[in-house]
Amino acid sequence: MKRILDKLLNRSFLFLVIIFCSTSNAYAYIDPGTGSFIIQSILAIGGAIVFYLGYPIRIFKNIYYKIFKKNSVSEENDKKK
Repeated sequence: MKRILDKLLNRSFLFLVIIFCSTSNAYAYIDPGTGSFIIQSILAIGGAIVFYLGYPIRIFKNIYYKIFKKNSVSEENDKKK
């Protein structure tokens, strides 16, 4: 069974190498409208990710600051004594 799997992997790897090494001309271009649409889509996806992940990150930051602020306040009180 292992020999069959090894042969299959070797053949598929060889097939992928041949496909990626062979080149052909596309005879295509990206016009300015399509390019701007692609850029707008990428920016919109990035903005959505920042917007939706921003709130949970603020919650974790507040928890982090509350934990370490208490430690720094207790250390300052110890130094005053």
